[in-house]
Amino acid sequence: MSESMPPDKVPVKAQDIKATNTLPVLASPCLLDPGLGRIDLDLPCGMSLAEIVASVLPGLGISADAAGNLPLRVVLVNEQGAMPVEQRNWQFVRPRPGVRVLIRALPGKSAIRTILMIVVTIAAVALGQLWAVPIAGALGISAAVVSAGLTLGLSALGNLLVNALVPPTSANPGDQSGAGGNEVKQSYTITGWKNRLSPDGAVPVALGKHRYAPPFGAISYTEIVGDIQYVRALFLFGYGPLKLSEFKLGTTDLDEYDEIEIETREGLSGDAPLTLYPKQVIEEAVGSDLTRPLPRNDAGTVVSGPANEKPVTRYTAANSTGASVIISFPGGLFHYNSNGKLQSLSVSVRIRYRALQSGDDWTTVTTLNVSAGKREAFYRQHSWEFPKRGRYEVEVTRLTNERTNDREQDRTVFLVLQSLRPEYPLNFDRPLALAALRIKATYQLNNSLDNFSALVSRVCLDWDKAGGSWISRETSNPAALYRFVLQSPANPYPVADSGIDLGFLQDWHEFCAAKGLKFNFVLDRDLTLFEVLQLIAAAGRATPRHDGVKWSVVIDRPQDMVVDHISPRNSDGFKWTRTYLDPPDAFRVPFFDETNEFEPAERVVPWPGFSGEINLTEEIELPGKTNPDEIWIEARRRMYEIIHRPNRYSALQDGAVRVATRGDLIMGSLDVLEKSQVAAHVKRVEGNLIVLDEEIQMEEGADYAVRFRTGICEEDTIGTSSLRSVVFESEPGCVIRVDGGGVLPKAGDIVHFGKASQESKPLIVRGIEAGQDFTSHITFVDAAPEIDALTDAEEPPTWSGVIGSELDDQLSIPARPRFTAIRTGVAGTGSANGLDVLLVPGSGSSATIGRFEIDHRLSGTSPWTSVDVTAAEGGGAISGYEVGDRVQLRARALTPNGLPGPYNAIFSITIGETDAGIPRGLGNGSGVVGGKAHAKVTIVTQNDENVVAVVIYRLASAGVLDREAHVIGTHGVSRSSTLEVIDGDATGEDGALLPAGSYDYYLEPKNEDDVAGPVSGPYTAVIT
Repeated sequence: MSESMPPDKVPVKAQDIKATNTLPVLASPCLLDPGLGRIDLDLPCGMSLAEIVASVLPGLGISADAAGNLPLRVVLVNEQGAMPVEQRNWQFVRPRPGVRVLIRALPGKSAIRTILMIVVTIAAVALGQLWAVPIAGALGISAAVVSAGLTLGLSALGNLLVNALVPPTSANPGDQSGAGGNEVKQSYTITGWKNRLSPDGAVPVALGKHRYAPPFGAISYTEIVGDIQYVRALFLFGYGPLKLSEFKLGTTDLDEYDEIEIETREGLSGDAPLTLYPKQVIEEAVGSDLTRPLPRNDAGTVVSGPANEKPVTRYTAANSTGASVIISFPGGLFHYNSNGKLQSLSVSVRIRYRALQSGDDWTTVTTLNVSAGKREAFYRQHSWEFPKRGRYEVEVTRLTNERTNDREQDRTVFLVLQSLRPEYPLNFDRPLALAALRIKATYQLNNSLDNFSALVSRVCLDWDKAGGSWISRETSNPAALYRFVLQSPANPYPVADSGIDLGFLQDWHEFCAAKGLKFNFVLDRDLTLFEVLQLIAAAGRATPRHDGVKWSVVIDRPQDMVVDHISPRNSDGFKWTRTYLDPPDAFRVPFFDETNEFEPAERVVPWPGFSGEINLTEEIELPGKTNPDEIWIEARRRMYEIIHRPNRYSALQDGAVRVATRGDLIMGSLDVLEKSQVAAHVKRVEGNLIVLDEEIQMEEGADYAVRFRTGICEEDTIGTSSLRSVVFESEPGCVIRVDGGGVLPKAGDIVHFGKASQESKPLIVRGIEAGQDFTSHITFVDAAPEIDALTDAEEPPTWSGVIGSELDDQLSIPARPRFTAIRTGVAGTGSANGLDVLLVPGSGSSATIGRFEIDHRLSGTSPWTSVDVTAAEGGGAISGYEVGDRVQLRARALTPNGLPGPYNAIFSITIGETDAGIPRGLGNGSGVVGGKAHAKVTIVTQNDENVVAVVIYRLASAGVLDREAHVIGTHGVSRSSTLEVIDGDATGEDGALLPAGSYDYYLEPKNEDDVAGPVSGPYTAVIT
């Protein structure tokens, strides 16, 4: 690219300027700042420049003069350079594809007056003077423009855009309003990180240090080894070299997981390929059931005949050398026999392929005969190679007929088709920082992989002040990152060392280090080089600068060297505007907090001198700032800029060559601001007497001085700004006498005369625009060195990250809880003396419940006994009572910090009142008689309604009764009845013979709640 290529249009990506069917057009509508409110659009190829200009004129708001001339400059730009086109040729020039059209408004004298009148109108509206809108109408300004101007005048951010030497930047550099946009926010955050797949997207450029959730470098794919599923994933952290550390899934360190393999590359020249993701795998999710239904009639009944074959077909990607099919059995594969025992089951699946649209016969790959007795989901995978590269049709068919037995489970799913290529998945000619993961599907990792992140740190050349050289190391210094971006592999036109003012960058580096200025940001979308440099430079209190030969910056800091003088004697059309601002109570600054794992946070920075409750705030972005203390300091600095740079000055100067440039310190003699200031030409110098062409008047008791430039020559076009004291003269005159010895001006020089320390006003050049007839329109702001002094004195309060204030406890009292169940006795708790209580929070309060306090006591007694249960438990058991006790209960809820709510109403209940009665013993006549291979058990019940069943136990004589081991049956009974039960085989027909021996029998009556009465026995029986 030639040197005439405007540096602010050098793209980060080469394809930004490749030939397309549209013409990119960039128009700068603002006369005062060509970067403010610009218009960026694409127009069809084939349009003439005249048609293009006409298309953007409505947005520019510019009209032709009486001669039909438009105050515009049109330049055509491509990779070879730039060429301006005169207006008379616009109708004949039709830019070809690949050319960018730049349109910039030129400030003529009338245009300058118009824009300044608008500024005056804005100031009037800000003051509340109702004549502002009539003036706007007289000027032909729409009400919308006045409204926009009013917003600008009342917005602190708008004030910075007008008056700041370093305009505020946004997370969206394309939005120079500073307000930011929805799509411009950084796409990364710890909570809810979602790794994204961005084909053909920008390769990320990490600058400084940040936690970053990178995009996928390739499509993740599944791998089946036996019954185990693995996922392989590749992540792209961007251009190297980068230090990668502290890997996480969500907010959990990767080290906490057992079954994850990770492989990283830091983006160094000569990095070996990744081995965990060595080839291209294009995975298509199919998810189709494989079926082979039996024939059925209209009623759905299975009829005789062959089953219906239902093949499922999919297509591989182009240039595939092989394929892989994954079959899923989501419900397992098994069947139960008639005894309920789990048995294995088999399914056959055939895999075939043929070249796409070839009409060839199918080639059978294999028939998978899958057998298993598993009730859990599992997978099978089969891979094979094609005879040659191409795109193929793959068919998967179930060969096993439909099974209709509900004791069988064999659902089979064609889950995934993978197209295989042997090539490495990345085709990029510059080193990249990467991470590849192989993750085993376990109980720890059973969801999609969508939140992988790492701490990334840029490694690049960094100025080492102690060693006096640039060395490669991790850095967040804006000066080092500024150089890196200029020379980065992300820049298709990297700048050589000779194209960078390294000496000045070294000075800026030391300035940033001394002030604690850092830049931590990840660029992951297409931006122009200049937009990136703006972001970085603003973090270092600077703006980018290219002097036609080298890249540098303009730093906003106190200066000693005066570059030029300006006064009514060497300029005209001087204007002064002030934006009247009712400041907000505070700035709100969103940022990613490096002290808390780079989680999103917001710091509220009060306006200097403000005290009390903060109600009115304005959001300001500080891209790249992640330290809470730096956020405070830089936000306060922006406030001091608004306070101490309320004015904006402008003037016109003749001549094509200017001494001062943007960011230079100049001295202005401005009698419209300070009446004691006088600018005059020197007629002659005689000794210490200087004869001027202007009469001056001195006031009694005031000290005076004169300032002038000396030492100007071809080798030194700046010279020195010299200051000499003036001897007081009571009478007006054109002659002044300087005090003491020193340099003196020469005849023809311009001098600034006035009260000492007020003879000139220190100003900083904010911008210079070329005008018509070799004029220059120069804008200035106050030098205001007190901004830095106040900023350096700032001591940020301790940062906690807590947003908002705690509410009064009385505003968040829990509501009365509500009992949902109170259960007692065997029926409710399984224990005759049991008492269980369940409760839930009441309604009507948003307070968080930490625990419940349940009070209980015997009815009519005091005091209460308390039991605490957590809100998560929702209740618990209360002990200490017996059947028949009358118990009173009440409860209240408490917040996590112990604030109690009111008690609910007292509830009374009797322990066991709903239980059935305990059975009495069995009646006389109950017993057991032994026989051959059996025993006869006789059960006689009394007139007892509580007896509903009797349990029979049998054990070897003289043994110890074990109710679980010795039970032989439970038999339903009724009151006042006799029941005979045969234990063994009295007939010899069913073979259930009772072995010979001596046995003890026990009989145990039970009620409907399964509560036992007295046990009868032992009854001894001898079996023969």
